[in-house]
Amino acid sequence: MTLRDGERRNTTEQLELPLDQQPSAPVVGKVLRTVATPPTPPRIPAGDQRLIRLLGIGALLAALITIGGALTVDPVVEQTRALAVAGALALTVALGLTGLLLLRSFHGHPGVWRVRRRRSMRRGLFAGALIGGYLALRIIGLGGPTGLLIATLLVVVAEAAISRSEIDSV
Repeated sequence: MTLRDGERRNTTEQLELPLDQQPSAPVVGKVLRTVATPPTPPRIPAGDQRLIRLLGIGALLAALITIGGALTVDPVVEQTRALAVAGALALTVALGLTGLLLLRSFHGHPGVWRVRRRRSMRRGLFAGALIGGYLALRIIGLGGPTGLLIATLLVVVAEAAISRSEIDSV
């Protein structure tokens, strides 16, 4: 392998021998040089790991409340309790999606940690508010598929505008 000016070999290339040279047996007293690599930091910082766990536990609890409420409430008769179930569903979506988006952001960009927590929380809250708001409007007799489509487009445009305005956006 020929190196151009300014190029460096990585650690695996340094250990490679040219094709015409055979490896020699180690001689007594010969010291093999190795490159000391610093320990790599965890892919996800401890604070974010704790946040992801808490979001997951909160989403599971909110899902249990949502399922319990949905099985026991008649939305035609008890609209107030049905709205509480819609709120619990919105909370489930917001917490669950925030945790998943935070995990996804670490998977996609392992070294950039600046805005991911804020962006994941914002997107989770947008999705939770969209679903919970639509369900609440349907319970009280308003809203339809066209309203959901318009609200979805507004949320997408708002998120795109906010993301582009961030200085450190990834």
